[in-house]
Amino acid sequence: MIEPVIKELAFLTEHTAQDEVTLFARALRLGLRQLYRETAEQAFIDGSIARKKAVAILGNERVTEIEYTKQALAQDIARGLDL
Repeated sequence: MIEPVIKELAFLTEHTAQDEVTLFARALRLGLRQLYRETAEQAFIDGSIARKKAVAILGNERVTEIEYTKQALAQDIARGLDL
């Protein structure tokens, strides 16, 4: 597990001219941002955060995509039950 990280870090250090501390700080920031967005998406899907908050985090376009997908899934399930 650690070996790929070492290789990736060496590659990034070489090709970005940034030191390891800077790279780790960027990675942490990017990783947290991604985790935050994924968690907000799931919370919106589950109904545990309001649309307004989801839009503030994810943007209107992504929230609209999620709503469309939820609606399409519900319709597909309903059609499946009618068979």
